[in-house]
Amino acid sequence: MLPNLKTRRISGLQLAGKHLGPVAKCPPRYSEEDWDYNNKIKFRITCDQEKLAERIVEESRRVVDETKDTTKNWQREVEHHMRERTSEIRFLVDELNRQKKTAMLEDEALNTYRNRVLSAIEFLKEKSLAICKQCLILREGRIGVDLCDDEVDRSLRRELKVIKGCQGLADAALKEAEEQIRKLRAAMYLLDQDLAAKDKSLAIDEKNLKLKEFQHDLGKGQDLSKQHCQFSLTEWQAQTYENLEANAKALVSAGQLRAYIDLLLKQVCEDMQNQTDRTNEAFERRIAETKHVKQCLENKHKDTMDHIHQVQRNMNDLEKEMMDKQRAITLCQTRLSNRAHRPGLELTCDMVQDALYNELQALKASVCKLNQKLNENKASMRYLMHVQVMQEEEINIKANTCKIDEVDCMTLRQALKYQSF
Repeated sequence: MLPNLKTRRISGLQLAGKHLGPVAKCPPRYSEEDWDYNNKIKFRITCDQEKLAERIVEESRRVVDETKDTTKNWQREVEHHMRERTSEIRFLVDELNRQKKTAMLEDEALNTYRNRVLSAIEFLKEKSLAICKQCLILREGRIGVDLCDDEVDRSLRRELKVIKGCQGLADAALKEAEEQIRKLRAAMYLLDQDLAAKDKSLAIDEKNLKLKEFQHDLGKGQDLSKQHCQFSLTEWQAQTYENLEANAKALVSAGQLRAYIDLLLKQVCEDMQNQTDRTNEAFERRIAETKHVKQCLENKHKDTMDHIHQVQRNMNDLEKEMMDKQRAITLCQTRLSNRAHRPGLELTCDMVQDALYNELQALKASVCKLNQKLNENKASMRYLMHVQVMQEEEINIKANTCKIDEVDCMTLRQALKYQSF
């Protein structure tokens, strides 16, 4: 529209007069349409700007209210999470303190049990082992067949094995106790480190809860608000729970170890006393057996001499019977030889011939049996004479064994007394 208006103004200036000379320029003239159009344009622009301003004002007020609500909501949510966080940290701190106190008590108890195990090891080494070895050495003084692996020797070796086994168990328990004390103290160290960190973190969060936005000391110090966290909540929880779990495992292991040591020391005393009693009973049975065998040997010595004479008489009877059977065989063979001279058809296998053959076979079988019995009697005679010599040797051996077991060993073993550690 403005170019058209400009054109009209120029045209107006040119129509000033036909025969007149140049005159001054007059103000531009507009038409009523221009005037009306211009008013409408200005009015429309004014209304649009007013509406835009009103909309901007309303939008600004809405944004202000929204940001206020958002800020308050976020502050309330942050403070809520901070209170939850402090509660969680405080709970973990209480749990860490509780487990630390329990661990300290458990450490003192384990030290007491360790000293008990040391006492048991010393007693087994200086008392039980020395007496058992001395008894084994004394029993090496037996002679002859009595120097055998009898029940007493086996009981002494079992006792020696039990002593060494108890020593091994006690040594293992001592090592386990020392290792458990080390693990428990390591777990306590981790608890102390975790407690120190959580105490500091709890103090920081409690301080943040007390801060208000109108305080004058906000924003002072180094700005670390853009510093990123290095660890996730999962890692934080995992580390704390790992420390608690490690300490709990150490406490459970320590309690189980103390119960095991209690049972072990009680069992060691019972096993040693039972084995000592069994060995003493074996000594008593062996002494009674040795005395009984010695008495029986003395009684059997006389019986053996009687049997020697009896076997000698039986051998004489067998030899006489064999001579009789030999004469009967000669008679039977003579009869068969005479019948072999029968002439012609008379040389038949009649009943007489069969009976002679059967008699000869029976006589030969009888001679074999008698000869076998004679050999058995001769062997028995040799055995009886050997037994006679053996009995005389055994009587002397048994007397020596009774002296070693009853006088030497049993006197020494009376000093073996066990008590609870």
